[in-house]
Amino acid sequence: MTSTSSYNNDKVVQGEVEYPASDPASGAFFQPDYKKNEDLKLMLDGSKDSLKLEAMKRIIGMIAKGRDASDLFPAVVKNVVSKNIEVKKLVYVYLVRYAEEQQDLALLSISTFQRALKDPNQLIRASALRVLSSIRVPMIVPIVMLAIRDSASDMSPYVRKTAAHAIPKLYSLDPDQKEELVAIIDKLLSDKAPLVVGSAAMAFTEVCGDRMSLIHRSYRKLCSLLADVDEWGQLTLLNVLTVYAKTCFPNPNNDSYSSESDKPFYESDSEGSAGGAAGGGAGGAGGAGVDADLRLLLRAAKPLLQSRNAGVVMAVAQLFYHCGPVQELQPVAKAMVRLLRAPIEVQSVVLNSIASLTVTRRSIFEPFLKSFFVRNSDPTHIKLLKLEILTNLSTEASAPVVLREYQTYVTSNDKAFVAATIQAIGRLAVAIHTETETCLNGLLHLLSSKDEWAVCEAVVVVKRVVGGGAASARAAVSRAAKLLRSDRLAGNARAAAVWLVAEHGAKHPRAAAILAHMASNFADQDELVKLQLLSLAVKLSLTQPDTLPMCKYVLALARYDASYDVRDRARMLRRFVEPEHAGLLSQYAKHIFCPDKPKPTVHCNYKERDQYTVGSLSQYIGSAANGYRPLPSAPRETIAAELREIAMPISTPVVEEGQKNKSFYSEPDSDGSGSSSSTSTDSSSSEDSSDEEKSNDAEKKENKPKETNNYKSSNSDSSDSESDSDTSSNSESETANSESSEDNNKKEDQKETPKSEAKDKKNEKSNLELLLELDEVASSLPTMTPTCGGFLSPPTVPPAGIEDADGITPVGPALAPPTRTEVVPRVTSRGLSVSRRWTRAPHLYSHKMCAVELTFTNHTPDDIDNIRVSRKTLTGARAVHEFAAIPRLGGGASVTGTLGVDFADTIQPVEFTVMSSLGEVNASITPPVGELMRAVSMSSARWDREHKGLRGMTECNKQAAKLENEQAVCKRVFETANVAAVTATGNFLRFAGRMMSSQDLVLLSVKIDDESCMVTANCSNMAIASMLANQIAQAFARD
Repeated sequence: MTSTSSYNNDKVVQGEVEYPASDPASGAFFQPDYKKNEDLKLMLDGSKDSLKLEAMKRIIGMIAKGRDASDLFPAVVKNVVSKNIEVKKLVYVYLVRYAEEQQDLALLSISTFQRALKDPNQLIRASALRVLSSIRVPMIVPIVMLAIRDSASDMSPYVRKTAAHAIPKLYSLDPDQKEELVAIIDKLLSDKAPLVVGSAAMAFTEVCGDRMSLIHRSYRKLCSLLADVDEWGQLTLLNVLTVYAKTCFPNPNNDSYSSESDKPFYESDSEGSAGGAAGGGAGGAGGAGVDADLRLLLRAAKPLLQSRNAGVVMAVAQLFYHCGPVQELQPVAKAMVRLLRAPIEVQSVVLNSIASLTVTRRSIFEPFLKSFFVRNSDPTHIKLLKLEILTNLSTEASAPVVLREYQTYVTSNDKAFVAATIQAIGRLAVAIHTETETCLNGLLHLLSSKDEWAVCEAVVVVKRVVGGGAASARAAVSRAAKLLRSDRLAGNARAAAVWLVAEHGAKHPRAAAILAHMASNFADQDELVKLQLLSLAVKLSLTQPDTLPMCKYVLALARYDASYDVRDRARMLRRFVEPEHAGLLSQYAKHIFCPDKPKPTVHCNYKERDQYTVGSLSQYIGSAANGYRPLPSAPRETIAAELREIAMPISTPVVEEGQKNKSFYSEPDSDGSGSSSSTSTDSSSSEDSSDEEKSNDAEKKENKPKETNNYKSSNSDSSDSESDSDTSSNSESETANSESSEDNNKKEDQKETPKSEAKDKKNEKSNLELLLELDEVASSLPTMTPTCGGFLSPPTVPPAGIEDADGITPVGPALAPPTRTEVVPRVTSRGLSVSRRWTRAPHLYSHKMCAVELTFTNHTPDDIDNIRVSRKTLTGARAVHEFAAIPRLGGGASVTGTLGVDFADTIQPVEFTVMSSLGEVNASITPPVGELMRAVSMSSARWDREHKGLRGMTECNKQAAKLENEQAVCKRVFETANVAAVTATGNFLRFAGRMMSSQDLVLLSVKIDDESCMVTANCSNMAIASMLANQIAQAFARD
């Protein structure tokens, strides 16, 4: 069998099944390809997953190489139901590529794609949604809309990101769905996962980029997440926030502004106060140059100037240039200069933007003048851009350095670059008067160049420099006359020199001598030179009448020239030289040929580009591109300040202007309230005794809905699906309390005492302390004593202002399982056995970790030393916190240790190695789904509201056997899962818990009927809900 593969990517599979490989010598190249990819079809139709996986890898390789694999669509689409996860992933990759081309066949698998949307694997769910959105058939728009709506609430950030990517596809297919898609985009913009935010911003730009009202509520959260978003998400998000800043914040350069680094730490003029930021960032109206919310955006974006992505750096530069104070542009210039070490394509865009910025903001780039010196290896367009920038940056101090560079550039072999350099020298001569003579001498020296194109360009530039004629003009005419008499110039250069003499030296006494010299060999001159000589003759006849005979002689020579252009020109100009035949033309001859011309002005080529957004395609090409949206004009006052929610506190404490000169511990004013708490999401700050009872009541009402989910909000990586359900379920209470909350916020914005400054200063801690610090709600949770037993201490009293009847409070387990399960048998470890017990308590190291009690027993008579965890096999977000090493375990003795494990809400086993003096042995812990959660208590009304937000795909129902009474039902539920009873009597029992890792709520209900029980589990993680319902039903069936 030959090993040569044919052009159609045939391959011999050894060890499994052999397929004949085509032989190029057999003439297969000229045969019809009806058997093309036949071996791949056979492999896909087989029953072995290994062959299917190999075939899919080869097909994806063909697609990556640009080969057409559409004929394999029927064979591939059948494998969408494969149970092999790797095969299914590759099948979805193929379907995304060809679903739009093979729509009829793809529609046959719609039901499969819909089932895949509920697959436990997040990659499969995302791939199914991607394929559905790629089938551009209007008939399935409702199906795709339903899939996007459900995926937007998925527990996986990756699936929610895919949902955001699918929104523009559906919008382009059916624009009538815009309003519903806008609601989903609003929800995704509120997501706390950085992976989702960038894609949500992209969908916002594509679908409703003009609805800036959607950004109000999420603005501060977007600013806080800006550094954590992926690079291309940062680029899109920065563009959105730039438009938002131009729309809602006044221009900080309109008022007097001082840099914050020049102001004292406790001076209110440096930037908006913390209360001002909490109240919507009205710092601009309070006298500061930069609004507090705008300052938040600038602070969040400034570190991104160090990004490795050039697009992100340019987006930050765009933000600072259009929205920031001009005094803070220096770091932007430094970052843009850093990009000049990037590839040529990036350099071109960056240099183009710098060339435009140097027209209006020249000072910020002046320290980096030498960074724009041209290298020999630069392409021509890069050289021209650097030359433009050097010319724009030149001042009286730097002009000598720049001219020395230009002196080198004019010797280059690149004609376009040399011509641009000569023009740059002329611009310098006009712009910097102290260097005019130096530039003119250099240009006149170029008139002697052997390159005629350089001489032509130099003549044109000299004309711009000398203008209407002066001492410099006489010098230029003298140099041109000398060169013409020596006959050293080429044809085009000679014509340019004659034009220079005719334009500025018609009154010069040597002009007639030049015309006489050139007329002696008139017939041998180039056609362009002859035309210029005719113009010189006419001008001499007007300025020096004694040269009229010679002028007529030149016209007579041209009358019989071989070129009809020269003959026609002579016939026309003859009327001006011979007044008797001219009539009225002779009266206006001087106005036509010798007018008073103004001195030409030199304009920058990039002066008109400052009207376009920095870094945009329109600025790059110099005209408005298709789809370009100019930035809006800045308003005079801050817009929608009260609509921006609090996302993060302003770290710099600032006092009000009226309290600036008071002592540090001065008493608050009689009309002022206590320390402002509007910059924090919880009610951690206390109120002074001078507050009125009404304001206290309003504050309690305001804090109640905020404090409810504070425990969940403390985890930045938790799923956003719960918060979405909380928002929908609490809409009534938030609407009822909106007025009192808004009034309270306004009061707190206007009233701030020095005591709040003392507290802010006292709370300033290092980064490590902030990481280890527990918030007020977390401190109220039951804590585990630092013993190996893992018992829970009694819970402390919750903070004031929170009503337990409507809150979610973590509680201790209703039943701690006493049974132990062997993890390491003593046979495999030579006498050391390890067993584990679920304590149903969080670990001290992290509240996301389950505390697993390990019992080590020495079955040998000898001591075992240094028992510890050695190697850990972890994937994804799972983590293990080791127990303290056991130095020695005597013979027949036992000891316990607590292992902290973050299972990341999966039942995948965590594998690790137990090391001791006996050697090492492998251990594995597989958690039941009921041990991945923690019991929480809530009111029945709160349970019902949360349950309404977790219906649909997040709900799983299982029928189970009926037990004798409610106590038996509760006992089986508590044995299976770590949940707390909400209602433990009646025919409808409610239980609640919260996932340890993601903090998602888990709601469990058991409805007792006459002959059976219906077990219902609700969780934003559909896999958790399904497995929990199955295990509870199986527990009911046990005897």
